[in-house]
Amino acid sequence: MGAATRHRQKFLKEHSVCAFCGAKATSIEHCPPRAMFQFRQWPEGFEFPSCEACNQGTANHDLLIAMIARMDPIADQGNLDGKLAGIMKNASKQHPELFKKMMPSANEARQHNREFRLQPNTGQTHQEVSSAVKIPNELHDAVCIFARKLAKSIFYQETQTPFPANGCLISNWFTNAQLLSTGKYLVFDILKELGGLAPALQRTGKYLNNQFEYKLSLSTEKDILVLQARFGNSFGFVVFGCTIEGKLESMVNKLREQTKENGPFAILQSTTLS
Repeated sequence: MGAATRHRQKFLKEHSVCAFCGAKATSIEHCPPRAMFQFRQWPEGFEFPSCEACNQGTANHDLLIAMIARMDPIADQGNLDGKLAGIMKNASKQHPELFKKMMPSANEARQHNREFRLQPNTGQTHQEVSSAVKIPNELHDAVCIFARKLAKSIFYQETQTPFPANGCLISNWFTNAQLLSTGKYLVFDILKELGGLAPALQRTGKYLNNQFEYKLSLSTEKDILVLQARFGNSFGFVVFGCTIEGKLESMVNKLREQTKENGPFAILQSTTLS
């Protein structure tokens, strides 16, 4: 019996239920996906008990998350290990029309370049220079599924219990367009006074917060959570959660209004909201 098998058996003996749905755990899930991190160095402690359905059911979305998390037009730090091209190739196989959908039109690229004072060189088009991309449904869905899974992962990490199926999770996510235009993510600025846990993430002494960092605010009763997460210079999101059915749903219009300027707003889980 190899070391990996022994670790898996020991881990599942200590964590017998799926962190994502509460069913019997039969596998170990890594969240965020390992492919998101460079040089095969992902944060220590970020593995969770999972049933096969929850583990394998999001593999295709994990691929898209790994791809967009590595896209860094600001510091160009997302592909130091040279793996991005392979990830993009696999994403193209899974979604043949994806990159075509992401490409801005000539007018959109020209407007973006004008806003950020980018000028094509001789022989270049505005589309070749622009760092702007569109967000097709495939990417939006992947981010929402990932946000739900990460919120449940970190909730389990802190409470050792799965987030309840009748609880509510709501998310607001945003691209690096805000970083390019304002130098910050606006919703993080709004929530900066909110206390919470913001751990230093590392593996074998190497800090990984430049690729993934988060702040978790959890109520004393552990029934309300606010998760703020950032992925390099690519994208970020906030997840609001409540384990009590109906409590957060009553606040959805207020939350939507407060975050409407930041980016897409989504209901990740609810028994009453679609």
